[in-house]
Amino acid sequence: MAFLHDPTTLFLFKLLATLLLLASGFFVNRALSWSLRRLHPNRPDKARSQLVFVKNLVRLVVFVCLVIVWASQISGALLSVAAIAGALIITGKEFVLSLFGYVNISLAKPFRIGDYIEIGVQNGRVIDIDLLTTKLFEIGPSGKYTGRRLAVPNSMVFTHTVKHSSMLGHFSLYQIEIILPFSADTKRAEEVALKVAKAVADEWVEAADRYFDMIEVADFVDLPSAHPAVFWQAYNELAHKMIIRMACPLDKRGDAEQAVYRGFWQEFGPVR
Repeated sequence: MAFLHDPTTLFLFKLLATLLLLASGFFVNRALSWSLRRLHPNRPDKARSQLVFVKNLVRLVVFVCLVIVWASQISGALLSVAAIAGALIITGKEFVLSLFGYVNISLAKPFRIGDYIEIGVQNGRVIDIDLLTTKLFEIGPSGKYTGRRLAVPNSMVFTHTVKHSSMLGHFSLYQIEIILPFSADTKRAEEVALKVAKAVADEWVEAADRYFDMIEVADFVDLPSAHPAVFWQAYNELAHKMIIRMACPLDKRGDAEQAVYRGFWQEFGPVR
């Protein structure tokens, strides 16, 4: 391979190798995507979770190969970069933290593809995790999807609390808050809230109760009943906060919340 001693030929060879590596990574990802969808036709979340892991692994392998191909150029460039290394460390802190955040997500698994999480002020369902960002399908204050996709830096797992709404699996305990002035009849409000919540949850409450019993045995935890319950808190100097806790399937949380709100105010009526 004496022809590679020519600098121009060597550069063209490395350029060709780079293009082949990038193309190989692309086609390998497409092939794996097709294979995983065929392997898990009825479990798209599992297929997507495995695909995300393999996709990031392929990207890492391609990146390492590119570093090896261009090692001589990179080593030469590092000498000139040394003068501004301090500035790069400062400006690249978020980049490095996001990479470490991805490592933490991969090893500790605080959440996975398909989980419902709240991180910082962002709330949504995890649809993708790459080396730098976690992508969420946003859920708004109403408990419904907004149609927007959020890209959250992985570094936020170190700086913000991650609230995991789907930790219990298919069913989750869900709290609905209703603000009532002190002049409201709290006894009647509680009766109406329980009546409406029980009517909404009647379809799944027994299945949820059995599911929670199974989790208690398997994970040695003590979970509350899946049946609706009402609690009170002081909201401010003018009003109470009534909290309705109920079990609900993860994919029906928004519908359940809207049904409880509408049913409560229709039966309780205006507050004078």
